[in-house]
Amino acid sequence: MKWLVGIVLVCSSLLSDVIAIASDGNTVNSNISSNASRSDYYVFINEKGNTLEILDNSFKDIKGGASSKLVEMLKNKKVSHFVASSLGDKLENSLNSNKIKYTIYNGHINTFIEQLVKK
Repeated sequence: MKWLVGIVLVCSSLLSDVIAIASDGNTVNSNISSNASRSDYYVFINEKGNTLEILDNSFKDIKGGASSKLVEMLKNKKVSHFVASSLGDKLENSLNSNKIKYTIYNGHINTFIEQLVKK
């Protein structure tokens, strides 16, 4: 039931129609990552579920500040919503202060996209 609420929140809060998803792999068949700021990849989709871009996380191995770098990148890419299977407190606070909505979702990216486009 939590995922349904998350999907409704995603759909209702799209401003720029770009959703970024933290990913363990470089395809939509990958798992949504629990390492939000340090995930291996980010998958960018629009509200129709179309893949816009898959980006390698170039700051996943930096010593500190990965959350700040992630939020800066999300802002530059005009992302309105971020999805990961867990968030740290610093990232959650930074997303909130930058008015980027977020959803906690456990599972595969393609399952998330299927639920998004059904709405």
